[in-house]
Amino acid sequence: MTRPPRELLEFLNRYDPGIQALALCLRGVVHQELAPCHEYIFTMRRMLVLLYGPTSRAIEDCVCMINVYRSHVNLQFTDGVDLADTYGALEGTGTRMRHIKVRALSDLDRPVIRAYLREARKNAGMVPPRGSTNEVVTRVKTTPSRKARQTTW
Repeated sequence: MTRPPRELLEFLNRYDPGIQALALCLRGVVHQELAPCHEYIFTMRRMLVLLYGPTSRAIEDCVCMINVYRSHVNLQFTDGVDLADTYGALEGTGTRMRHIKVRALSDLDRPVIRAYLREARKNAGMVPPRGSTNEVVTRVKTTPSRKARQTTW
């Protein structure tokens, strides 16, 4: 797993330590299963979002994302309806997306999470690299403070 960027740790500071650990550990699992890939980190309303895709166009080419909430973390699959829900673990009723709620570190030991990540990777045409290239290119969108936004208007 790549080291979390300073900005990610700052974003996570507003969450309880248990949610922070859950988000960082889930990030590690995603990196292990999807690397090499691109990661795009930003905040949206009251949640922290980490997008993952095969190209630098992480929003447009998103394969999955981690959404950090106050009481849990979701692993969301952009084209979740295309995943064979063999384990019956996917939640959601939208036209495309499905997610898995992760509430405890022990949830990350469930093999279904890695199975869905591998299937999503395959469906997106992300071929695992030969050799040991596990690079994750991370971009962080930092939102200016409210005071800074007010002075620029």
